[in-house]
Formats: sequence, C-alpha cells, structure tokens
Amino acid sequence: MTADRPRPVPTRETRPFWDGLAAYELRIPWCATCGRYEHPGAVGCPRCLGDLEWRAVSGRAAVVSWTVVRRAFTPGFTPPYVVAQVSLAEQPDLWLDTAIDADPASLRTGLPVAVVFHDDLRGFSVYGFRPVDREPGELES
Repeated sequence: MTADRPRPVPTRETRPFWDGLAAYELRIPWCATCGRYEHPGAVGCPRCLGDLEWRAVSGRAAVVSWTVVRRAFTPGFTPPYVVAQVSLAEQPDLWLDTAIDADPASLRTGLPVAVVFHDDLRGFSVYGFRPVDREPGELES
C-alpha cells in the first residue's frame, strides 16, 4: 500500500468499522429490531429508527456491477484498477462499493468474491474483495 493513499479519519460513528478492519473483520451496522444490515456509517435504522449494533459478516459476496478506472484521480491508487459493487451473502440487497483485485476480463455479474484485508504501514487496515480462490478474510501476502 502506498504512503500517498489517503489515511482514513474515523469518527465516533465509523470507529467500529475501522476497529473491525484492524481485527481483520468486516463489520456492518445491524438493526436488532428489523433484523437488517445498513450501510457502514448509518447512525440509526432508516426503516424503524431502531438502534444499530456493529456485527462481523462472513466476507462472502457476489459482484453486482463494476468499472475499470483508467485515469489517476485519487492519490495512492494506480490505474488501471477495478471498483465494484458487491452484494453481501448475509443480505443481497445491501451493496458495498469496493476495490476488486481481479483481471477485468474475468469479472461477471454474480461472480463469488471474498473479503481480503490490506495492512498499511501507517497503522491502519483497509479491505477489498477478490474472486474466491482463497478463504474469506485471508490476509493479503
């Protein structure tokens, strides 16, 4: 991971997400009242206004859509790279935007992917996905 990549600045609301990545877990807010996951950073359930708790998910997902970024516009990301929307196995209608470590020619809608974690030497971790050829959550070498 390059040192010029933007460093995340966790807030009170997003701290559990970043703490999860540091523990090599993908944590998503979950509503005990509705039994549904919400996007990371949500402060309350938009359906029932219930409280959210952060839960670790399996890290299994499927590709919904993707694009290949061919022009540099964000420091620390060298084109070409793939950005995709993936649907979580726990709740297929919850899509995450994420980086995918894959040859764009190999991507297809529904392709099974699994979370991978990347440690930054500056003391934080980020996540991405790659086609399932390793176990969910296995660290990037």
